[in-house]
Amino acid sequence: MDGGKLIILDPVSLPNTKRHGLNPRPKNMKGLRIATVDNTKPNFNIFLDRVQELMLSDYGVAEVRRFRKPGRTVPVAPEIVAEIKANYDFAITGLGD
Repeated sequence: MDGGKLIILDPVSLPNTKRHGLNPRPKNMKGLRIATVDNTKPNFNIFLDRVQELMLSDYGVAEVRRFRKPGRTVPVAPEIVAEIKANYDFAITGLGD
């Protein structure tokens, strides 16, 4: 209290959100370069093996390169994110159990 005044703070506010749109999907994947990010969870590498196989055989992508996080609780290093953004058309990863 300040000088006999009671100040009441209202903790309710509107969330400060920004709208983000999705990037447009390619019409087809032929010739695209794909990055995959292995999150190091058990068996995720097996899933990515199959995704890579299908991308190359059924969808005609030009390249699939796998990156691997150093651990499941560690974010992807900023330099890896920059490399993916600069050199690949899109990336595939996963999270959750």
